Amino acid sequence: MPFSDLGHRSCQPDVIAREDRYCPLLVWTIQTSGSWEAFQRKGVLRADGRRVWREFRPAYRWLMDQMAKRIPSYGGGYPVWFWLRRPDLRRRAHLPSGERGVRIELEIPRERVLLFDFESWHCALNRWHLSLTWREDRDWDRRTASLDNRTDLPPELELELRRSWERMFDLPLLRRS
Repeated sequence: MPFSDLGHRSCQPDVIAREDRYCPLLVWTIQTSGSWEAFQRKGVLRADGRRVWREFRPAYRWLMDQMAKRIPSYGGGYPVWFWLRRPDLRRRAHLPSGERGVRIELEIPRERVLLFDFESWHCALNRWHLSLTWREDRDWDRRTASLDNRTDLPPELELELRRSWERMFDLPLLRRS
């Protein structure tokens, strides 16, 4: 949706934090040269999950389930990563070492985007509890310390762990904690 279709609405970051569905988001993504060429040909960016490490696939499946719950138009598939701040191509970790990439700037309708805190995503990725306080973190550690393997939690703890990850979508809550 181009800005001209929106009239004179202000789309400042505080509006985004309130999840204003009328403001498109200006976002950036870093993609391989091959992805850029495919995007130019097809007009669509798609992720296929080939670069997702096997041990991270359960977290990606959880994220895709969240996308299905929170994005009405989500049609399945792996997420394409976008940034609300323009990323620096010179920084490592965007692409494998030595691989050339391009930074693409796009305007995307807000209702097609699932915003969350990237640092908090690492809790789901690594199966850590997303605690909001030191006390909550210590309590979780105390209750799970006796378990031999924290990847096979009892059902009630697994549910609590997954619910804690949902906090990554509550940006005002994370800012207050």
